[in-house]
Amino acid sequence: MTAGMNLAIIHYHLHRGGVTRVIENQLAALDTVLPAEPPWRAAVLHGGRCEGWNPQMASRLRALRVTLHAVPELGYDHLRPAGAEGGPAALLTAVMNVLAELGFAPAGTIIHAHNHSLGKNAALPEVLPVLAEHGYALLLEPHDFAEDFRPENYALLRRMAADGTLYPQAPHVHYAVLNRRDQNILEACGVPAGRLHLLPNPVPGTGNLPPRGDARARLAERFDVPPDARFLLYPVRCIRRKNIGEALLMAALAPAGAILGLTLAPRNPVEVPYYQRWKRLAAELDLPCRFEVGGPGGLSFLENLAAADAIVTTSVAEGFGMAVLEAWLAGCPLVGRDLPEINADFRAAGLRLDGLSPSLRVPVDWVGRAAFHERFAAAYRRALAAFAHPVPDDLTEQIDTKMADGRVDFADLDAELQEYVVRKVAVERGAAAALRGDNPWLDEALRVTRQSAAERITANVAAIQRIYAHQPSGRRLLDLYHRLAAAPRDRPPEPLAHPRGILEHFLTPARFRPLRVAVEEARPRIAEGE
Repeated sequence: MTAGMNLAIIHYHLHRGGVTRVIENQLAALDTVLPAEPPWRAAVLHGGRCEGWNPQMASRLRALRVTLHAVPELGYDHLRPAGAEGGPAALLTAVMNVLAELGFAPAGTIIHAHNHSLGKNAALPEVLPVLAEHGYALLLEPHDFAEDFRPENYALLRRMAADGTLYPQAPHVHYAVLNRRDQNILEACGVPAGRLHLLPNPVPGTGNLPPRGDARARLAERFDVPPDARFLLYPVRCIRRKNIGEALLMAALAPAGAILGLTLAPRNPVEVPYYQRWKRLAAELDLPCRFEVGGPGGLSFLENLAAADAIVTTSVAEGFGMAVLEAWLAGCPLVGRDLPEINADFRAAGLRLDGLSPSLRVPVDWVGRAAFHERFAAAYRRALAAFAHPVPDDLTEQIDTKMADGRVDFADLDAELQEYVVRKVAVERGAAAALRGDNPWLDEALRVTRQSAAERITANVAAIQRIYAHQPSGRRLLDLYHRLAAAPRDRPPEPLAHPRGILEHFLTPARFRPLRVAVEEARPRIAEGE
């Protein structure tokens, strides 16, 4: 690659966490493997919201000169101020103007766009192929998919998703994906293997945690968690896909003296009623839970990690699974729900995830076979209707398979049935014992300590640092940029050959969770994270 290469990084915003953190980590990782001279230039184009960007980022880099550039036309469509310009023509003009002002000519520039196909800005996926026609090399990195049960997002992109133009194909248009699941999906749908790269997020580590004693003292003072209590931390913003009902169920099943802490309330107004429902239930049943331990007036993220005895996860859908890695880097064992299609990559990297299980089995008779079947089918049909997708002929058979052993996965229940199960376990001693018997992994997982898992923690930290630390991540990214920069740029983009396959993969009954479908399906949703 030519010296002093230019990078134009595109994302809708630079909010705290999420993709903003990924961009910062990628730049830091790349900086570890580049020669200091001559420096590369990296321009980060965003929609105008940049409060989450680390202002010290640029000064910490040796070989990269980073600048931020607000492009209002890049913002979320539904948040653009009334009267503000939008649409492909306005966005293309704005982006081209920034590139011209920077002197970023096509021959020496790579455009790295994050989540272009998520449906947050309908103009962006139309503009990117035009930039490729102008000779710019593109690296498109989907962190999440509109096809993955995000019908409001998908509706904005339906035409492009159907005709294949949402995922343009050319020798100088490459794709970076977070996991092998997404790699397999895109390859099966027509992205050539040579233009499709596995690029897991860099994981820099948690740094030095605050003293545990100080963190526990603050936790006791602020949230009435005794210093000798077992503190199970779910570091999460409590939205539906994080499966908060299952976290409450684990709190109800945990040994005496254990307390579950959940860090953050949702920002999305559509998510708030669901969150309030779980808070009311926890209060009514006097469950050992503390909410918003990372919110205003609470502990910092690092303080919560220092105070924790174990990290809990019950999420039903993730793009990368950063929390899985961060638990071990914080010296904590991880317990809860396994996501095999995501965690398979971590296991292949050498991590032992013994405290996770892909299901939490509940006797289907507790909720009724007919009720489960009816509710699951109704929620799934609503989801398919939102995508204008036909219902499979064998839906009844596939739902029956979920109950084949007389039990059903707790995550396959809707919120109302989940609440019924949590109540039953909280008040009936026999119910709790039965659930522990059906899930023998759970009792050991809820009793694990930093001390009992010390050997596993040490081994997992070593595996994470070997594969996901900044230097190996920087080498992967630099190699990818080298390959992209060398690609011929003389062919205009073409549509993806089999675009329907992406939707078909995500909308299968096996992957569907009723929690992901809003009861008020027609209400607009303001997605809060990526």
